[in-house]
Amino acid sequence: MDILYISSLSSEDKIKSIHKRNGDNPGFAVQKFNRLLVKGFILNNINIKTFSNPPITAYNWKEKVVNFKDEKENDILYKYVPFINIPLIKHICIFIYSFFYVFFWGQNGSKKKVIICDILSISMCMGAMLASKLKRIRSVGILTDMPGYMMSSEKSIFSKLTTIINMSYINSFSYYIFLTEEMNFKVNKNKRPYLVMEAICDSIINVNQSNTEKSNPRTILYAGGLYEKYGLKMLVDAFLQSKVDARLVIYGSGPYEKELLKICSLHPNVEYRGVALNATILEEESKSYILVNPRFTTEEFTKYSFPSKNIEYMASGTPLLTTKLPGMPKDYYPYVFFFSEETVDGYAKSISDIFDLSEDLLLQKGLAAKNYVLEYKNNKKQVRRIIDMIS
Repeated sequence: MDILYISSLSSEDKIKSIHKRNGDNPGFAVQKFNRLLVKGFILNNINIKTFSNPPITAYNWKEKVVNFKDEKENDILYKYVPFINIPLIKHICIFIYSFFYVFFWGQNGSKKKVIICDILSISMCMGAMLASKLKRIRSVGILTDMPGYMMSSEKSIFSKLTTIINMSYINSFSYYIFLTEEMNFKVNKNKRPYLVMEAICDSIINVNQSNTEKSNPRTILYAGGLYEKYGLKMLVDAFLQSKVDARLVIYGSGPYEKELLKICSLHPNVEYRGVALNATILEEESKSYILVNPRFTTEEFTKYSFPSKNIEYMASGTPLLTTKLPGMPKDYYPYVFFFSEETVDGYAKSISDIFDLSEDLLLQKGLAAKNYVLEYKNNKKQVRRIIDMIS
């Protein structure tokens, strides 16, 4: 079987260079998700090649002509689509190039070919899908966010247009991979084969290795989007109200940043550290006392999401305190702590309660969570499920 993986996935060196240019977040979570999937296919001895539209815009890359050379990094072969880096013209270039690349790829080599597409990579996906229909190549659509429900979609004309375009071809795939069952109900109108894969983690992490060297002072860490709708403001207020002997460290970017900076200037035990590379975040997660995801469960979009940050948190071996999100399977419940209620008082009480627990108990909780996700959610096993579906 030959697989062409179509997304924004780029080499780790290239992602670092994009981030270094302006400190922007070039989709770290999406990059990690896609990279783990590709590595999973390699671990299962499947011939796979990536075909990528790197996360470059006129905002984060000044050059008008983008034409990266093919490269190989850690056994992954990267083929990048060239384009003119001007809005609209860029998307036309990507659409045309993707169509012809997939069309000719479908003519060569093995007859057992499959394309796997990030549904949200609109220009590439549409070109690739058109070619796959003409060449009768099977297609797998991966949906990591529901069009129209993403936090970045604040109902602008552009976001409404992209949602309309997404929905125009979203029913065209042969197979689907969803984060939640609700996505299937919403999207898979033709009842095509699908699987729910809410999370994926790296199979090569040492399961038995636990980090007992924690930072001093004790740290509560949040890494993700800085949105009030993600519960971040309530988390900060609750932390200050709890008066625990700790510091709250926050990584990420978003509209709550300005208010957060003001709070940091008044409260030295609240630290905002901006956007950082995933390697930095992983190191800080392992050294923290507790990791938090305060995302509200009442928002409509939570039915269609499972925060990738939760699986990363759990794989770190540091205990996770989170809300009981609708997209979280009950299998996870024994391995995490839950906020008692989604109010400032509820969040503050849950933080205080955890700090009353013994460090040994917290260590065991974190290690149990790590063992669980590495045993059942590792990329080799998760990708094996995809192979079984499309074989």
